[in-house]
Amino acid sequence: MAQILQFLHKWLRSSVAIHVTLSLLLLMPTVALAGGNNSDDPPPKTTGTSGGSRGCETQTETSLSSIPALILLAPTQRYGQTVETRPTFAWFVRDSGSWQMEFRLYEYDPDTQQPKLVKEIKDENFKSSPGIMMLSLSSPELSVGKKYLWQVELVCDANRPSGNPFATGAMSVVSIPPDLKTKLSQTNDLISRATLYAQADLWHDTLKIVLAAPDEPRLRELKTSLLEQVVAGAETAVREQAKVELTNSAIHQLQR
Repeated sequence: MAQILQFLHKWLRSSVAIHVTLSLLLLMPTVALAGGNNSDDPPPKTTGTSGGSRGCETQTETSLSSIPALILLAPTQRYGQTVETRPTFAWFVRDSGSWQMEFRLYEYDPDTQQPKLVKEIKDENFKSSPGIMMLSLSSPELSVGKKYLWQVELVCDANRPSGNPFATGAMSVVSIPPDLKTKLSQTNDLISRATLYAQADLWHDTLKIVLAAPDEPRLRELKTSLLEQVVAGAETAVREQAKVELTNSAIHQLQR
């Protein structure tokens, strides 16, 4: 799959290939997790991590870490759902130092079966820091009922884009259930709100609260559960190492 995604990434740099590749990707079947989205509407196959462990630093600088250089904080076998039309995205960067990043968000149109680029961030001030990056988008306003792909890329070498680590995730914007809306209006308690979002399978909304309040002890168990889902598909040794790194990571907030 890593090789396939690397191949697709090269295609994404041409406008024609963007339409063809992402359309096919969104139509690929996958297995939904228990309690996840309707199996009649499967998400695309996305790994949520960069291929292998190669990052922007040299082999000696990375201390031979087996953790992927880039890990999206998103489920890999189902859509990460949200009720926010200006959602927050989060990902983990392994390498120290500051590296140029690029972020892309695509909307999928089921009528034309073509993706459309709706947001791209690649300015010189958009750089990485080691740990968890939280990106809050002020625009555009996304549409309820729409599905999206989002991609993060570390630009190690602008002259060799095929070697840049990148990862892709899937997201859907859904209507807030009336009963959930009522319950949320009755409480401002963080743990209560996060629990309600988690019970409704609203990934991005739950994660936003958990990461925005890292020192809240009552949220640690929920945070651990989310991070375990992020690394669930990795080999045992990598999974345990990645979980420790993610749990102890500094959190950096970005606004665009």
